[in-house]
Amino acid sequence: MALDSKKYSNVHNKTGTEKLALKQKYDDGHINTLLDLAEHEVNPEFGALLYQIQEMQDDITEVRRYLTQEVGDGAKGDTGATGPQGPQGIQGLRGAAGNDGAAGADGKDGGVYGNDLRILPTEFMSNDDSRALNFVVIEDDDKKSLGVRVTEADCEIYAMIPIPEGKAVSGVQVYASATLVTTISLVDYTSGSYQGVAIGNTNKAISVGKNPISSTSTNYVSISVVTTATNQLIYGAKLILL
Repeated sequence: MALDSKKYSNVHNKTGTEKLALKQKYDDGHINTLLDLAEHEVNPEFGALLYQIQEMQDDITEVRRYLTQEVGDGAKGDTGATGPQGPQGIQGLRGAAGNDGAAGADGKDGGVYGNDLRILPTEFMSNDDSRALNFVVIEDDDKKSLGVRVTEADCEIYAMIPIPEGKAVSGVQVYASATLVTTISLVDYTSGSYQGVAIGNTNKAISVGKNPISSTSTNYVSISVVTTATNQLIYGAKLILL
C-alpha cells in the first residue's frame, strides 16, 4: 500500500544563516541544558521530551539502515514469483549435415546359399546345331517334376553364369534326368574368347582342378550339356564356391 500523508508540521521556519545559527547552538552543546534541567528536577518534563526524541531518532536510523542495506543500494531482495512463459521464438537455421555413417555390411549375393550359387533351369539356352530352329522349353507334363528340355535331340544347351565378386569356383554340378556329357569353360565377356576347363557328367560334381577359378571383372563360367533325346530334363545346376 502507498505511504500515508504526513501528519507533522515544521518545528521552525528558519532557513539559511538563521538555520545555521540554530545548528551552531546545537554544536555548542546547548541541547545538554535541557538534559541538565531534567536531571536536577528543575524541568523534569524536558527529560521525557528528550527520551521520546531519542527513540524517534533510533527508529529513523533503523529505517535508514533497512532502506539502504536491504532494499536499496544493490541489496538483493527475495526472489519473486516466476513470470509467464514468453512466446516461442522463431525457428533457427538448419545445421550443417553430419558426417556419413559407417558403411553397412555386404548383403548376400543373389542365388548364393552357403557355398553354392544356384542356377535355375531357365538359365539354359540351346545352340544352333539342330537342322531346324531349336528351343529350350519348360517341361511340365510330368506333374511330379519340373525342368527344361530341347525340342530337337541333336543339340547342346548352355548356361552362362558370372562368378560373385571375391569368390572362386571349385566345381560345377548339373542335375538332370539322364547322364549327359557336361563341359565347363571360362569365358571373357568383353571378347567372347573362351577355354575349356573340365569335362564330366551330369548328376556328379565336376572339379575344375587344383586351381579354382577366381572372379574377375570380365570372366564368367559357361556350362554346356550335350542332349541326345527330347525327353531329357535339366532340373538345375550349381557353382560350387570357395
